[in-house]
Amino acid sequence: MRVIRTLFFHFCCIAGFGMLYSHFGDNYEKSIDNEDLGYVDYMLLSTTIQAGVGISDIYPTTFYGKIIMIIQQILMLSAHVFTIYIFTSPT
Repeated sequence: MRVIRTLFFHFCCIAGFGMLYSHFGDNYEKSIDNEDLGYVDYMLLSTTIQAGVGISDIYPTTFYGKIIMIIQQILMLSAHVFTIYIFTSPT
C-alpha cells in the first residue's frame, strides 16, 4: 500500500506542477526551437524534474519560473528522503 501511495503522490505532483508550468508559461522558453510550448512540453518538464533527471529542453526565464522549479525539486527531494526512511526503518 505504501508503494501505491508513493506512486500516486508522484503522479499528482507531476500533473499539478505540469499545470502550474502551463499556467505560468510566459516564464519558460524552449532552447531547441522557438515554437510555442504545449501542455505535453510542460508535463515533460515536470516529469524530468520529479524523476530527478534535471531540466529538459525547457528552461525558466524569470524569477517566478525558477521559484516554481525549485519548489518542485525540494518537494521531490523531501519525498525521496521520506520514502527511503519509510522503507528502511525497522517495522
